[in-house]
Amino acid sequence: MNDNPGIVCFRHCPRKNVFCRRIPTTCPVCSSRIQDFIVDPFRVPYPFANAAHNPTSIAIRPSRGSFLDDYDVTSDDLHVGIIDSDGGIVEFDKDGLIANDVDRWIGCVAFHVVPVAWTAQWDETLSSMSRDDRWKSVNYDEINMNCFDFVLEFLNNLGYANLKFASKEDLCERLILSKIQNAIKYISLYRALKHQEYLLSDHLSYS
Repeated sequence: MNDNPGIVCFRHCPRKNVFCRRIPTTCPVCSSRIQDFIVDPFRVPYPFANAAHNPTSIAIRPSRGSFLDDYDVTSDDLHVGIIDSDGGIVEFDKDGLIANDVDRWIGCVAFHVVPVAWTAQWDETLSSMSRDDRWKSVNYDEINMNCFDFVLEFLNNLGYANLKFASKEDLCERLILSKIQNAIKYISLYRALKHQEYLLSDHLSYS
C-alpha cells in the first residue's frame, strides 16, 4: 500500500519554484509555455513509510487518524513504537504491550538510530522488556506511564552512545521532534495542494 500523492517541484522562472501534483504546459509564474526548466521536475521526498518495511527502527504515528489527512501539530498526540529486526511492531498503550498491529503503522515516520551491528542487542533489549510485568495494561497511565515511557526505557536500556535520555521531554526534544519536521512540512504542502493547483516558493524547501 502506498499513499504517496506524488508532489512534484520544478523551477521554470529564475526566482520561483513551483510545487504541484501535475506539471502544467504553461508556467504559473510567467504564463509562458514551458519548453525547458531551470530546475528539472523532481518528486518531493515522501516522509511516511510502512513500519513493517523498516526493521530495527523507532516508529511514530498520530494517536488517531493519519498524518496526511488528520494530524494537527498544535493539538494532537503522537504515538511511538519499536520495530524489531523482522519488522514486528511493539507498542505500549492502555491495553498493555501490543505486538504486530501492523495495519495502524502503514503511514508512520520510521527512523533508524543504531547501526546494523546493534541488531541483536536491539532485539534482546526489546524481548527482555516485553517480559517485564511493568508494561501490563493495569500500569498504563496517559500521562505518567505511556508509550513514550516505554521507548524511553528501551533506548536507555539499549546502552547505545548518544541514545541516553533524562526524561520523555528530553527524548521528544532531542530525537522525536527533529525526525518529524519534514513530515510536518510535507503535510502543510499536501493540504495546500488539495485546495489549489500550485504553490509557489522562493526556495526549494517548502517551509
